[in-house]
Amino acid sequence: MNLDAMARLADVADGQFGYFTHAQSATVMSPGDLQQLSAAGLVEDVSGTVIRFRAGGRHPAPRLYAAWLDLDPTTPGWERVAPECGVVSHAAAAMLWGVGAGPGPEIEFTVPHRPAGDVPPGVLLHVGALTEHQRTERHGMPVTTPAQTLRDLAATGRLDGAELGRVAWALMSAGQVSEEALITGLAPDHPDPAATLRQWLDAADHLDG
Repeated sequence: MNLDAMARLADVADGQFGYFTHAQSATVMSPGDLQQLSAAGLVEDVSGTVIRFRAGGRHPAPRLYAAWLDLDPTTPGWERVAPECGVVSHAAAAMLWGVGAGPGPEIEFTVPHRPAGDVPPGVLLHVGALTEHQRTERHGMPVTTPAQTLRDLAATGRLDGAELGRVAWALMSAGQVSEEALITGLAPDHPDPAATLRQWLDAADHLDG
């Protein structure tokens, strides 16, 4: 085992919650070295192409983070630039904000352009332009803001008004976003966003009551 190679890989993983991709490991060590690390119990598989040092940190959403790393497996997470690197969105963003959004893939990203290669199984990509005000960062990944997340969920048609109202209420109750910001976020898609949001909140309150 080449300790210098292991140290270089550890430097990469240190900036990625202890995670690294197969492509990143291939730049500093051989497959045999990686097998030795696995046999020694020093690393563990997170997905088919992403591995974690067991002594490293653990991301709050490991499968989502692994999928994000795999969107560009050779580029360290801290060097990636949003929105080109892929922005966590829709139901996945709701999960990252600590809100259960009902049906929807656990792994969803919005990207400016559809990549040329195949999309990994279980990953849903949305093509769209996200402005600086529609995205932020959470747990080391770019993610749509709470207001944009609600807007995206509404646009999919997966959730009815009561379910959208519950998401909105949960986001506001957790202090993630204000009612005014949600109204502003919905404005491009709804003629009267304030009335739309109120209908959703009332529907959620009616069901909960």
